[in-house]
Amino acid sequence: MKNTTSSNVQLGIFVMIGLAFLLVTLYLIGSNQNLFDQTFEVKATFYNVNGLMKGNNVRFSGIDVGTIKKVEIISDTTVKVTMVIKNSLHPFIKKSSIATVGTDGLMGNKLVNISNVAGGSSDIVEEGDMLTSIKPVETDEMLRTLDLTNQNLYLITTDLKRITQKLKSSNSLWSLLMDTSVAQNVKQSISNIRATTNNTAAFSRDLNVLIQDIKNGKGVAGVLLYDTVSTVKLQKSIQQLQQATTKAVELTSDIRVVTEQLKKGQGATGVLINDTAFAQDLKKSMKNIEFGTDRFNQNMEALKHNFFFRGYFKKQDKELKKMREDSIQKASKMRK
Repeated sequence: MKNTTSSNVQLGIFVMIGLAFLLVTLYLIGSNQNLFDQTFEVKATFYNVNGLMKGNNVRFSGIDVGTIKKVEIISDTTVKVTMVIKNSLHPFIKKSSIATVGTDGLMGNKLVNISNVAGGSSDIVEEGDMLTSIKPVETDEMLRTLDLTNQNLYLITTDLKRITQKLKSSNSLWSLLMDTSVAQNVKQSISNIRATTNNTAAFSRDLNVLIQDIKNGKGVAGVLLYDTVSTVKLQKSIQQLQQATTKAVELTSDIRVVTEQLKKGQGATGVLINDTAFAQDLKKSMKNIEFGTDRFNQNMEALKHNFFFRGYFKKQDKELKKMREDSIQKASKMRK
C-alpha cells in the first residue's frame, strides 16, 4: 500500500513538472511568434523573395517587431508577403515606409526590413496596407557579376603583361624613350609653337586695331574709304589737274605751230626772223617752255603711277584712245 502511494506521488510530481515545462515552452514559442501580443497586418509585393519563408522575422530599425505570416505567389513576377507586426510599433510605421528582403547576418535566414523614408508621408500605416518594396540585391547575381569582373580583370592584366614584355624586348622603343635629346626637341618644338601662337595673336591684335582705325576714318586709307568730303575734294583736284594738262598740251601745240610759221617766214611774225636779237630771245623762251613742258609731263607721268590716281588715269587713257579712234574714223570717212 505504501509502495502504491509513493509511486502515485512520484508520477504526480513528474506530470506537474512536465506540464510546467510544456507551459514555459508554449509561452516562449508564443512570445516569439506574437501569439500573446496584439498585432496588425501589413503586406508588400516583391519580384523575388530569395528564400523568404513563413515564420521568418520582420525588423524595423534593426529590431524584431513581427513575423512573416504568409508568402504566396500572385503571378510569375509578383510574390505577396503578409507580415504580422506588434501593435506597440504601429505609431512608428508610416504609409511611405519601404520593405526590403534582407539576410540575418552574412549567411543567415531571410527576413524583411522595414524602414521609413526621410521626407515621406507622415500618415500612420493602417491594417492591411500595402507597403512599397525595393528589389533586393541577389547574392547569386552579385557573384556572377563579380565572376565576370574577375574574368575581365584577368584578360586586362594578361594583355598588359604581354604589352610590357613587348616593350622590354623592343630595344629601339626603349632607346627612344630613354633618349633625352628627344625630350629636349619636343620641349623646343612646344616653345616654338607657343612663340608662333603669341606672334599670331599679336598680329591679330594689330590687324584689328588697324581695321578699327580705318573704320573710324583714321589715316589715308580711312579717309579715302569713309570720308566722302575728302573723296569729293580729291575728285575735283584730279579734274582740275586734267584740265590743266589739257590746256598745257594745247598751248604746246599752238607754240609749235607758231614756230613752224616763223621758220617758214609766213605772216607778220616771219619778218621778225631777220631780227637776230629777237630770234635769240625767242629761242631762249622756247627752250624754257619746252623744259617746263617736259617737267610737267614727267610730273604727270609720276602722278599716273601713283597708287591713288592709277585707276583714274587708266580710265582717262581709255577714253582718250577711244576719242582718237573715233576722230580717225571720222577723218577717213570725210576723205572718202
